[in-house]
Amino acid sequence: MTIVKTKQYKPFQLNDEQAKQLSHPDKIQNALQSDDCMGFYLVDDSINIGFALVRRFAGNQFFLWNFVIDRRHQGMGKGKAFLGLLINSLKTIHNAKTITTTYIYGNEAAKRLYESFGFKQTDIVCENNVHEVNMIYLGCGHSR
Repeated sequence: MTIVKTKQYKPFQLNDEQAKQLSHPDKIQNALQSDDCMGFYLVDDSINIGFALVRRFAGNQFFLWNFVIDRRHQGMGKGKAFLGLLINSLKTIHNAKTITTTYIYGNEAAKRLYESFGFKQTDIVCENNVHEVNMIYLGCGHSR
């Protein structure tokens, strides 16, 4: 498996709950056209099986946004492999100093995945009937 940078987004097959947690495909595509966003596909045997949208802000700080694995490839460790490749790329190629992300409160799979890499909860935001947990990755030399 490898990651490939992209400026194009094609939706994946997701279950209904996962689809609700992801931004609308048009919003993702529009974000990819801005200079501060990068898209990455996880590619396995020449097939795009995952996607992540990353936004750079304040220099070498990054926000991981819209991280997804196609439902046909979930439960096989591919999300964990993708996140590892992505973090490594952000640190080594893009000189990341801080990586943050969020997940919808109650999404235990996302929580376990992020925590397995050293992400720590910073706070919970409740607004517009959405409860998100904010997290920061502590492996870039950032101390909390």
